Amino acid sequence: MVQKNTEIAKKLREQANTLVRAGGNLYCVRAFRSAALAVMGLPVAVAELLATGGGRGLERELERIPGIGKSLAHTIASYAQGGSPSTGMAA
Repeated sequence: MVQKNTEIAKKLREQANTLVRAGGNLYCVRAFRSAALAVMGLPVAVAELLATGGGRGLERELERIPGIGKSLAHTIASYAQGGSPSTGMAA
């Protein structure tokens, strides 16, 4: 199931909150929160990027957004496809 940008941003914020509760790295917490804001600010739905770029193409498109690196792009792409990835950014 393809997720909406608001749903993806919510999952990113939830991941940030989980990291806070676990005493995770503040840099990672900020990165997830920043990514949530970036997803909300996109002029198009991540689902549209997924439909046109697909797979790794979507991740490359997301990496062009300031503040979204390779790991977060992978996480967002997985969320967009209805997944719940391990991010590699957890504490």
